[in-house]
Amino acid sequence: MSNKTVDVLVIGSGIAGLMTAHLLADHLNVMIITKANVMTSNSSCAQGGMAAALSPQDGWQLHFADTLKAGQDHHNPRHVEMLVKRAPAIVETLVNLGVSFDRNEDGSITLGMEGAHQQRRIVHVNGDKTGRAFTSALIEIVKNRVTIQDYTMVSRLVTNEGRVIGVETEDEIIYANATVLATGGMGQLYSHTSNVEEATGDGFALAYRAGAQLTDMEFIQFHPTLLMKDDQTYGLISEAVRGEGAKLIDEHGIRIMDHHEGRELAPRDVVSREIHRVLSKGRNVYLDCTMIENFHERFPSLDERCERLNIDVSKTPLQVVPGAHFVSGGIETNSVGETTLPGLYAVGEVACTGVHGANRLASNSLLEGLVFSEQVATHILTSKRELHLAPLSEAAEVQFGELHLPTKIEIQKRMTANVGIERELKGLLDMKRWLHTFLPAIPISSKDDRDTLERKNMILVACLITEAAIQRTESRGGHYRSDFLNRDDQNWIGQYITFSKKSGVEVVDRGNEQEVAMQSL
Repeated sequence: MSNKTVDVLVIGSGIAGLMTAHLLADHLNVMIITKANVMTSNSSCAQGGMAAALSPQDGWQLHFADTLKAGQDHHNPRHVEMLVKRAPAIVETLVNLGVSFDRNEDGSITLGMEGAHQQRRIVHVNGDKTGRAFTSALIEIVKNRVTIQDYTMVSRLVTNEGRVIGVETEDEIIYANATVLATGGMGQLYSHTSNVEEATGDGFALAYRAGAQLTDMEFIQFHPTLLMKDDQTYGLISEAVRGEGAKLIDEHGIRIMDHHEGRELAPRDVVSREIHRVLSKGRNVYLDCTMIENFHERFPSLDERCERLNIDVSKTPLQVVPGAHFVSGGIETNSVGETTLPGLYAVGEVACTGVHGANRLASNSLLEGLVFSEQVATHILTSKRELHLAPLSEAAEVQFGELHLPTKIEIQKRMTANVGIERELKGLLDMKRWLHTFLPAIPISSKDDRDTLERKNMILVACLITEAAIQRTESRGGHYRSDFLNRDDQNWIGQYITFSKKSGVEVVDRGNEQEVAMQSL
């Protein structure tokens, strides 16, 4: 097997990985490894935009408060404060990189409204094509300054004396002084998802196998409105559509959110659960957009999809279903993106910075990726280390006889049924027993093809999510236990469920974060 050495290795080509590479490229030898084409990522699919307190009526304190409320008191408040204070400067940074935000006639940036925000503070590009605009601009900037190796899947992190020193792929070992995981989410563990096909949870599995600590894996956010037709989903419908007045109705035309605070713009976990309950009663749910003027100009991406599906948005409500969208937890990091393993950083959705709590506030994800990529890049540049390589022993091949892995579809169906929008102990325990029958089969082998490796990663990550959901006997944010209906159990405030190969599953008490957060205001 061949090998090469770089200063910094970035795994993933979403907004967080691309910005990290951009900020380092003039100073260090940087390589990006990406699983598919460099343009393929959850970031490139992001429609809703990015949150930033820009209007005279707004301020970081309001953005801070909205973030805490949506995430139900489960944050790292210092990281949240850093996030929201940095947001306006991030917008300016993107402008300087050539991103053309939508603007009003007076030249000011147009600000949209989304769920759980007090103020209009969502910046967009070309209506609902924000993510594609961000990633396109960054790819253009980095493509001649870094090495991009696409269609490459990482099978394991290479460690030496407790430090991550690179990665192993199908063809080679790549050594690096710093390895940055920016691999995105794990939406493909569920039957319906807004995520790209490649989002099979690989980064979480890589980190766990290497010995890093993960946290908050039970908090899975389901986007309320994925477009559906003929039992197939066709991407998400941005929350901004509801922000402009679209209404959720059942098949009889009755509004389903009228009795909720915030109605259609309630937090995503609330809206998703209500749609789920209506669907479980055998009634379809629709998003009525017929009242929105200039729809094709405001939401061109959605309008194009509807045209391809022969749907006239001006006359026909859109059938919707919730889908797995974002994991608020992930690989535990500090304020500069360091994980619990030296040499390994994590940024973007795969990381758990504590800024999303139990339920991410709409349009904070692109912001998180950009703010913390700055933190990661700055730390790498100010803490350069020379890489000392030691001989590596070959990984032992594991034989598991005739035990066959389940298909992706089977994993997705069981996760959706047992560890989905609503959970209860019996279903969780059934899921755990089923998953554990495959644990002997999931160690990595050099013979694994991409599909096999993805299924092994999916089983491992499903185990972590399921175990965390069993341990947290309350309902909070993206984790809803129908057998424990107390939504805000004070006994659980400050309690975090963590995983690592060394310590197993632990409930860690970090105190009342909300009390600290309120002092920041």
